[in-house]
Amino acid sequence: MREKTALSMGTVAPVSGLLSVVVPMYNVERYLFACLNSLSRQNISLQVIMVDDGSTDGSQDIAHHFVKTDARFQLLIQPHGGLSQARNTGVDEATGEFLAFCDADDLVPDGAYENSTRILHETSADFVSGNVLRFNSKEAWPHPRYRDVFGTDHEEVHITVNRDLILDRMAWNKVFRRKFWDEAGLEFELSAYEDAPVMLAAHLRARAVSITSSVAYHWRVRDAGPRSITQRLHEPENIAARMRMALESARVVRQYDATLLRELGHDITLGDFKVLLDAVTQFPKNDYDQALLLASEFVAALDEETMKSMPPENVAILRALQEKSGMIFLQAFASDDVV
Repeated sequence: MREKTALSMGTVAPVSGLLSVVVPMYNVERYLFACLNSLSRQNISLQVIMVDDGSTDGSQDIAHHFVKTDARFQLLIQPHGGLSQARNTGVDEATGEFLAFCDADDLVPDGAYENSTRILHETSADFVSGNVLRFNSKEAWPHPRYRDVFGTDHEEVHITVNRDLILDRMAWNKVFRRKFWDEAGLEFELSAYEDAPVMLAAHLRARAVSITSSVAYHWRVRDAGPRSITQRLHEPENIAARMRMALESARVVRQYDATLLRELGHDITLGDFKVLLDAVTQFPKNDYDQALLLASEFVAALDEETMKSMPPENVAILRALQEKSGMIFLQAFASDDVV
């Protein structure tokens, strides 16, 4: 039986041409078989590392089935410690030249990993990032957020040149060179919304990345069973986690290239701050004090030029937040010359 506990692991030299896919899993029995089956159909040299993070449902039984029937699959079991810890556990066990991540309720399209590893063989890019579709039990559709990011193929590009890549903050649509992952010192830390700071660090530390317009990942919208964290938008703890992600992302950008704070500030305001505003507006009796404090810290970290460059829609969101919550961090918008 190729099952291990997390405490028994060790690292080994990477196997040339092998792709290691880390699949953290926690109480996902409703979706897990479909996810693992999509991985089993990938027609490349593959190592699938399932990391069970203390599941209490039938997830382990499904994982055991794949361990018994497909030699490419292995299972690690650890006490519940969260997604970041589970992913890091899987990375430590990975033996491939290449590295990828797949969430246990999502799907990888046929041929996606073959396409990404081919690109890495043909270029000097440190990782490949691919297009994303959202899907539920009835249909799949393009994610409007990523239309510009993945609309065109780029063999080798960098986030400081193609600044739309500030939006590309997900781990699961990418295939990395393992050597780059290690040399960049990448690992997951946050308890939720953990992808963004790590992926921004990856983009900024990379010499070059490749972008493919081919669909590399299917990101599920759960329409049955427990909702995913990204579907629990207005829960106070969830929104506070989003704000912690924003702060950590800003820290990473400041460390490597502070000029990108403008793009990050615009996007966080239009995306995560809009969710915060919706929550404060719709559920005024909930306790969003922690999230609001973290949001104010994020805005305080932005320089005056970034604040003055905010598009009107962003300014409207920030002013509405100030109105709803009594926040005092919006002094940059006190005069009408800020547009």
